[in-house]
Amino acid sequence: MAKVTKVNHLIVETPDKVGMMAKVCSAISDAGVNIKAISASVKARKGHFMLLTEDNSKAKEALKSAGFKAKEEEAVAVELENEVGAAKRMAQKLADAKVNLKYCYGSTGNGTMALLVFNSNNNEKAIRALGIVGVGE
Repeated sequence: MAKVTKVNHLIVETPDKVGMMAKVCSAISDAGVNIKAISASVKARKGHFMLLTEDNSKAKEALKSAGFKAKEEEAVAVELENEVGAAKRMAQKLADAKVNLKYCYGSTGNGTMALLVFNSNNNEKAIRALGIVGVGE
């Protein structure tokens, strides 16, 4: 059975330079905070990171100490079986509920479960659409 929860994740913008991911991850890791999922990309010559951590307050403080500005943003986290078709079923439920995704990223974690994090035009509606009968069913 899938687990759907509202979360806050961190958004960090960096220069587009070699080593930025190492610096961001090191700051968080050195503070003793686990990163549960991460997305990293470059657009408009800036590095953009989205991170779901186990302790955003501690991670934000560590990032600030390392010279980065981090902000929190609401998102939805979905734990689902790491199996063929799980993401398809989740995406179809969101489409059927007319929920438009802004972005989605994820991690396979321990191998048996996958974690997807997304933001949409209506996170409450997305949670209801996914939470009523479970994404994996």
